[in-house]
Amino acid sequence: MAKPNLLITMRPAKDVDLGRFLMAHYEVPYKERPHAPIFHVFALKWWGYGDRGYPLFVRQIDNAQFSRNGPIWGELDPPEGDPKNLWPDPMNSPKEFSEVHELQYYIRRVVGKSVVAWSYFNLLQHKKVVWSSITTGVPWYEKFLCYIGFPLVRKLMYLGLGIDKEVADKAITHIYEGFNRIDELLSDGRQYLVGDRLTFADLALATSFGTMILAQGYEGCLPNQVACPAYMQKIYKELRQRPAGQLIQRIYDEHRPAKQVKG
Repeated sequence: MAKPNLLITMRPAKDVDLGRFLMAHYEVPYKERPHAPIFHVFALKWWGYGDRGYPLFVRQIDNAQFSRNGPIWGELDPPEGDPKNLWPDPMNSPKEFSEVHELQYYIRRVVGKSVVAWSYFNLLQHKKVVWSSITTGVPWYEKFLCYIGFPLVRKLMYLGLGIDKEVADKAITHIYEGFNRIDELLSDGRQYLVGDRLTFADLALATSFGTMILAQGYEGCLPNQVACPAYMQKIYKELRQRPAGQLIQRIYDEHRPAKQVKG
């Protein structure tokens, strides 16, 4: 029996869910091999990559490896005109290409950093709330070591991400700024961020901001809203009801139906 394509991940990460979304969109079958936080660093180093090298796609047919989402979509995205294409052609549609590129960068690299900072700082304060997100499907020994060493895992994650309460408090302001910008774009009635079809910018929005509305269909085992502290529940509920939040959920509903993840 042929070995399956592999996706090496840390399950809750936003870039990992973008990788999953890309694989589903391009209809590439794969088996996910998740690792718990901190342990994912050792897994990536075993494959020869740094701690930010996820998701790592290992194609079984030729053992080719594609680390992070840029190389993945660069390898899999078909030419313009194909219904699976996610990027406007830079020569034929330079304006649309520029818009998609700028938006996805702003969403993933600018506001996305704030989403990571606020989410990890607050969720890691509550072991029971975050437990399924960081351990579902990981090797048993990683789960065991996380259980007995959770305070150390949390400390190392805070150090590695450079986050503390002050950073998290500033991050939520940037997150609201990001939602404001997307809401303004959507105020003209558009159905997608750029043009009249799904683009990479829409996938970036769904996966980078999806944790802020606990989007149904996000496959990172997000926590149950009712288990979260009241102040987090309030934010999730508010952002979910905004135009940007509604677009995020519609992207998941229409372009990647929710999938039950077991582990």
